Amino acid sequence: MRPDEYDRNVFINCPFDDDYAPLFEAIVFAINDAGFRPRCARERLDSSQVRLNKIVELISESRYSIHDLSRTALALSNS
Repeated sequence: MRPDEYDRNVFINCPFDDDYAPLFEAIVFAINDAGFRPRCARERLDSSQVRLNKIVELISESRYSIHDLSRTALALSNS
């Protein structure tokens, strides 16, 4: 990868469901409009690759990242 590609890449970590789609599209638009290149796990459709491996690879190829953790829930155990 060329260094200028790394400097332009922005990794997006967010939900992929239909309810989040308008926000995802707005994030992608804003990143493009600012002259950067959006990257996310959805861009690679190779189902043989583990999703976590895709994410780690994309993060390592991106200088910047955006993480929306608004739907992250705390898992409580009964122990």
